[in-house]
Amino acid sequence: MKFGKNFIEKVLNSTDIAELVSDHGIVLKKTGVNFKGLCPFHSEKTPSFNVNSQRGFFHCFGCKASGDSIKFLMQIDRLSFTDAVQELAKRAGIPLERNTRLTRSQNADEEKGLQCLREAASFYREKILGEEGKDASEYLQQRKVSGKMCESFQIGFSPDKWDETFKNLTQKKIPQSVIARTGLIKSSEKSGRFYDTFRGRLMFPIKDFRGRCIGFGARSLKPDDKPKYLNSPETAYYRKSRTLYGLHEGLDEIRKKSRLIFVEGYLDVIRLHENGFTETVAPCGTALTAEHLKIVRRYTKTAILLFDGDSAGKNAALKHAHLLLLHPLESYILNLPDGEDPDTFMLKHGKKGLEDLLEHKVPALDYLVQQTINNYPDTIQGRMQGLEELLPTLHQIKDPKRQQITLVTIGERMKIPPEMLSREIKRKTNKNLHSERENDTLFCSPNTSTISQDEQWLLQSLLRNGQLWPRVREHLKPEEFSTPRFHQLYAKLLLLPDESFQSFDPLKFEKTDPELFESVMLLLSQEIPSHDFGLSLKRIKEHNLEMEYQQSLIKSKSNEDRAIAGAKRRIEEEKLKNLKQIF
Repeated sequence: MKFGKNFIEKVLNSTDIAELVSDHGIVLKKTGVNFKGLCPFHSEKTPSFNVNSQRGFFHCFGCKASGDSIKFLMQIDRLSFTDAVQELAKRAGIPLERNTRLTRSQNADEEKGLQCLREAASFYREKILGEEGKDASEYLQQRKVSGKMCESFQIGFSPDKWDETFKNLTQKKIPQSVIARTGLIKSSEKSGRFYDTFRGRLMFPIKDFRGRCIGFGARSLKPDDKPKYLNSPETAYYRKSRTLYGLHEGLDEIRKKSRLIFVEGYLDVIRLHENGFTETVAPCGTALTAEHLKIVRRYTKTAILLFDGDSAGKNAALKHAHLLLLHPLESYILNLPDGEDPDTFMLKHGKKGLEDLLEHKVPALDYLVQQTINNYPDTIQGRMQGLEELLPTLHQIKDPKRQQITLVTIGERMKIPPEMLSREIKRKTNKNLHSERENDTLFCSPNTSTISQDEQWLLQSLLRNGQLWPRVREHLKPEEFSTPRFHQLYAKLLLLPDESFQSFDPLKFEKTDPELFESVMLLLSQEIPSHDFGLSLKRIKEHNLEMEYQQSLIKSKSNEDRAIAGAKRRIEEEKLKNLKQIF
């Protein structure tokens, strides 16, 4: 499906990009006209991700990701351009407008890679129902996985042959390059020939939230076939840190119950779904990440982590409790009895058993504090050692109110006096203050002067108020900027026509002039203080006039030369008296 330019503009104008970003679990803090937060596209500790609601764009000064609401959805949810527009239109309640010139060959929900993965899933499903999949079917029967669940989750079997999957997909006219891009085949280092990535394994199709197959989890059926679980590699369609197994199948129930249960394995998910807990999901071949929790926040405010009853499960629970503390979720930890995992527990105790167990879930904060207390002596010194262990996590909570409430709660649980708490958190905060200040003054030189500040404010004002441009052109030249980067930027901007500034769009420079784009984005992301535009311009020109006068004095060889320089200066000063009134 293609959309007209007017329709796309309508969708973008109806979308609050700050709200869209926040709904994806990214905590934004308002700084002037902009919002700032931690970038979702790369790992960072100091916020460099900026969102401008007025202009409808985002930009990260760390990884350089930038764009409008459509680009954000394409990158964060791995959507095509068409899917992103449709999603935003649905969000804004705007009916879709079809372009009648669209050819039949164009499919909004398809592209070759996703088609390849879908065909592979069908092929594996077909194999498990045939003679080749007999052992895989018997294994599922032994694990008491019902036919209904096998069908619902489309469980399959990859033939235990060198390249049967590759041949099957090739026969369906899928190019070799596309198959390789999905991670379904690998090439031999010796011969260069392609062979199947998955052979003789139980296949679990991994789907995105829209139900499209984006990868596979594969379990070995032979004891000597290592590793036990083999997952698709990261591809353009499949990002492990942003994918949850069972999310598509349980999305309606997650929204209805307003909660989500995390388990560790594919079969655990299937077992809980079979018993009515269809709000259950699992990470795919990786530990739970911050990205997963951001996904959770799109659909619910409550997360329950269900861990195995062994020591590994308890260690994982403690590790994840730290992670949960950083996110504004109502989160709980639940450890199963010793030696149990969700699959075996459900087989023994059924739905009622898990319902009863869920009544004893522990808030993640309480779990974290209690486990930390258990590691130290029950003394003030011991508690302070425990607090020291928790402070790094506390400091990462960006919302000041949440941080303070969490700190007070921890103090109450650990019986630490409030004044000691305040002192410790202040010490930890001061330790990190220097690096944060450096990030907030990206454009300031080590010896920031009044003049360089005036130059920055002037450029920021010009980019925000296009009506100033025609008049400023007449009164300010690039060489009057004392800061080299401002000089270069202003010179480039002067090459643009006046009408470009009436509705200034920095995104159009992203590809044509990356350097200009980066400079403009940095200026627009910085908060501009209340100031007098005319006064800033006057100070810049006075500074240049003084520098020019001093230079003339140095070059002068007689009293007559100095007199001429003085007269020239007085004429220019007279002109400056009226300059402030013009603006």
